[in-house]
Amino acid sequence: MQEGPIRSDIELRAPVAIAVGAGFKREIATLTGMQNFLKEWPLASRGKSHSTALHACEAARAGDIDLDKARQAFLVFAKKAGIEWTGADPVTVLREAKIRRSRVRESRAQNRHVPG
Repeated sequence: MQEGPIRSDIELRAPVAIAVGAGFKREIATLTGMQNFLKEWPLASRGKSHSTALHACEAARAGDIDLDKARQAFLVFAKKAGIEWTGADPVTVLREAKIRRSRVRESRAQNRHVPG
């Protein structure tokens, strides 16, 4: 059992936004929300940033670190996991990347057929 006062759920100053599914944003507004998300993350996909974020959440709940430090650790995890919310619609981003790749291929093909 942990010593010292355990803080009940704490609201974040600003929710953490993550990308879930194809273009859907999920906002996590509490310390418990961050912890639950981390605990539900697939075991096979966990790494150092996941462990750091989970430990930071536990330390914030115990009052050992500032809540903002736990939030920052969660944001680092989200970025490394590829779920950081950027505000960009992923469908649009993928479509634009496909268009760019097509243009590069067309340009290369045209350059090969230019008499020199």
